[in-house]
Amino acid sequence: MKYLKIIEDFSQTTALKLLNTIARSAHYELQEQSYGENPRQRYDSYLHKIDHRNRPKIIFLYGGNWRSGARGDYRFVADTFCTLGFDVFVPDYRLYPEVRFEQILDDARIAVNDIMADNPDAPIFLVGHSSGAQIGALLTLNTSLLQSTKRINGFIGLAGPYDFFPYTEDGHWELFAPAEKYPESQPVNFVHRDAPPLYLLHGKEDKRVRRGHSKSLMEKQQAVGGRATREVYDGMGHIDIILSLSRIYRGKSKVLADIRRFVIEESVKGV
Repeated sequence: MKYLKIIEDFSQTTALKLLNTIARSAHYELQEQSYGENPRQRYDSYLHKIDHRNRPKIIFLYGGNWRSGARGDYRFVADTFCTLGFDVFVPDYRLYPEVRFEQILDDARIAVNDIMADNPDAPIFLVGHSSGAQIGALLTLNTSLLQSTKRINGFIGLAGPYDFFPYTEDGHWELFAPAEKYPESQPVNFVHRDAPPLYLLHGKEDKRVRRGHSKSLMEKQQAVGGRATREVYDGMGHIDIILSLSRIYRGKSKVLADIRRFVIEESVKGV
């Protein structure tokens, strides 16, 4: 299945603006909340007007090579998840080169902790695309980061890099510096048996982040006795997998159907 192959810089395209323009908004209320003093330390919450405290909560971490992106760019993703009956949170975080990865991860950590604290009774799912999936995987697997990873019912990674050391992009050596911190950037280094379940989704035609990343993380997590499953989608590239969550494709999106099934099944298990 082919989506908008012409898109190279997703966060800057006219297509992205269109997807957000046609996103429906009648069934939820959009609110901006703060988790720090920096203008980038904000998150948008998309909450159904009828409150259900145990409604599944999706925390979506967008990609952009740790250098770009903004929460408002992904209203179409939140809108789609809301149509499934989930509440959604989309945090911003500081970006490179303003800060290095340690500060980026710390921003995401604080935002997720705040959201979980405000929703103590609800199932929590971290969902990330590309570099956002790497951040989400670390928050899920590295038990030193969140106040409690046991609050997370599952992690859903879309086209994420999980096993990419030594780095192949020159800028990454500086982004993830200092050198002693390099191992901490790799989700595969934190697999453990008691981690929340991992659901790793990848496009077969992804040339930006090869599908071997999700295969490596799945196999390493399974090897230690943990739960990890993987889906690979024919004819789908790096951007296609996130576009498949837009209103245009949501009625026929296998990716969306798989995410819905996973969230519902894991929410029931957590009860």
